[in-house]
Amino acid sequence: MAVPMIVILVHGWSVTHTNTYGELAARLKTEARTRGLAVDIKNIWLSKYVSFADEVRLEDLARGFEAAIRRELGKELKKGRRFACITHSTGGPVILDWWNRFHPETGTEKCPMSHLVMLAPANFGSALAQLGKSRVSRLKSWFQGVEPGQGVLDWLELGSPESWDLNYDWIHRGTNPVEGDPPVFPFVLTGQTIDRKLYDNLNTYTGELGSDGVVRVPAANLNATYIRLVQNAHNAPNPNELVLDKERFTTTQRTAFAIIRGCSHSGDAKGILRSIKDDRKAYPTVRAILACLKVQTAADYARASQHFERENHTVRQSELTEKQRRFFRTRYFIHDRRSMAIIRLRDHLGHTLTDFDFLLTGKGNSPDMLPEGFFLDRQRNSRDRGTLTYFINHTLMEGSGVIRHKADNHIVRPASPPMTSLGVSITPR
Repeated sequence: MAVPMIVILVHGWSVTHTNTYGELAARLKTEARTRGLAVDIKNIWLSKYVSFADEVRLEDLARGFEAAIRRELGKELKKGRRFACITHSTGGPVILDWWNRFHPETGTEKCPMSHLVMLAPANFGSALAQLGKSRVSRLKSWFQGVEPGQGVLDWLELGSPESWDLNYDWIHRGTNPVEGDPPVFPFVLTGQTIDRKLYDNLNTYTGELGSDGVVRVPAANLNATYIRLVQNAHNAPNPNELVLDKERFTTTQRTAFAIIRGCSHSGDAKGILRSIKDDRKAYPTVRAILACLKVQTAADYARASQHFERENHTVRQSELTEKQRRFFRTRYFIHDRRSMAIIRLRDHLGHTLTDFDFLLTGKGNSPDMLPEGFFLDRQRNSRDRGTLTYFINHTLMEGSGVIRHKADNHIVRPASPPMTSLGVSITPR
């Protein structure tokens, strides 16, 4: 009989019960057997290893996780056994930080983690984090059972120095983890559905299209590109203008990414975790997790990634438009593809620029030539004033045909041509 795969569910630093993951553990055990996969579910409560306080930082949680697995899985790890890890929300960057901190690619000790399955991870932060601890903790859409401390919210704020450093290291990994010895298989599963019952009228981010109500789809996705632009005064046609040369362009190794149909961040009805019940119904989250856990080789990983990409296209098409009728008013929503750009400005000595104008521009280097609806949101990091995060409509960049609601054939948006250019205008003060 095959040795069961150890599967760890990571519970938050203020959680003391297994309700965090709903009935996922029971469903995994039931469905894994039918697919010829034996699993041994274990729970790690970070609250046992990290005291809950505003001073606690995300790196403290990562160190707490290291202490937890050494104490609770020490015997198995000494035998050479490895574990698969399933996380939700902030748990994603916690385990990424642990992986980067304790098992870097140059390390001599082999990573004991074989699979990392992140559900709705805030890998690049959450737009909600800037609202502040008191307001975020009141939001129903925030992950139930986890009260955010200020230190963790500082990390989660878009463009934070800590998240920048972790994602910079991720993008610049010299080797592909799925080809390592032994390999580590990372996966990101997230939804793009808004649970309107959890919408907070005072915080529109909870209903932001292109997100699950808490985490934006591109903020969960680990497939990213780093671009470094440097001013080159020698090529400037006008000494008063900036000419930026591309000094570095790095794209991450491909990370398997899946959009889970009909799932929001939290909630019993549509939550990517909390909606799962130990019944006979089919749940796309469970099916996707088991597909991840069955991966054992780089070839398996490539096939799973391609399968997720095909399913993503199907999900995007089926969820492209949404019709809502309330109080005799009909509204249509378009779930276009979104992109997120995090921009950090530094002078030639590496000092942060704090007083500047930064504009996205279209044809003729004019901000007025961008298509209507292209620009969605901008946040400036409260601790690093030289870092901006832009949320933009990727579909409008590429152009699209006429968008109709499939149920009533209503034209929601006419055809839009692709953008021919995209630029930036930077005016340091």
